[in-house]
Amino acid sequence: MRAQCAIGALTLTVSAAGAGVVSEGFEGYDIGDSPAGIWRDVSSFIDSPSNPGPTVSVIETQDAFGSMTRAMQINGDGIGSSGGIAGQVEHSRYQRFETDLRLDRGGNGSNPNWIAASGFFQETDQSDFNWMPQAFVYATRGSNRFRLYVRNADGQNGASRDFGLGAHSWSFDTWYRIVLEVDTESGVFDTTIVDIESGETIVEISRTYNGWNSEWGRYDFISVNDGEYGTNPGTIGNIATIDNIGYVPAPGSVMVLLGAGALGARRRR
Repeated sequence: MRAQCAIGALTLTVSAAGAGVVSEGFEGYDIGDSPAGIWRDVSSFIDSPSNPGPTVSVIETQDAFGSMTRAMQINGDGIGSSGGIAGQVEHSRYQRFETDLRLDRGGNGSNPNWIAASGFFQETDQSDFNWMPQAFVYATRGSNRFRLYVRNADGQNGASRDFGLGAHSWSFDTWYRIVLEVDTESGVFDTTIVDIESGETIVEISRTYNGWNSEWGRYDFISVNDGEYGTNPGTIGNIATIDNIGYVPAPGSVMVLLGAGALGARRRR
């Protein structure tokens, strides 16, 4: 299933029709804007958010090589229910989602408390999108590891798996490229994580969800979000910055060339 991921120019080549392809760099927004178009604030997927929208805004910041870029930041002022964005996409058997992610600040609430999560969910009639079927790569606190969480059910207490993604510890103020690919018929998830500045691949792991139910793998939204859902939400919220979002509903014949080369070209300008 794995598509070839290379560090190269910002180019997308698809062997079949590219309907449903998403590419978002946030450069067309004014500073302070909330992303529009396909994007919805994740607070709109929560019936009673303690962190009402807008929970994100476009900022100007530095990329991994020190060049100025516009990106989206999940603000840390709202504490409790998730902040972030979600965009409706075309479902297919094979789906690929990637984003550049920088972890800026971790909240001080109790677990579950994730600084940022990047991946898919399937919209159903739940009071909070966190109880919908989903698959997300997320950044833990404490151990500072990346993990893969998959809820293969509809509802808060349904079947789920929390997969380890190796021993690498993430660092604040570092740009990572997070790539998650899924075969939604078989429940196979491929995760690749690259330190953009160094070009080092720090995670390249395939995980299989045993007992997979494809009914709860019909992902139709992509999302990047955070959340302070522990018994104590804390007094300091999470902050994360997101750039260069890409989504492809296509099989493994797709080649996506995104990465440090494109960012390096910006640096050289």
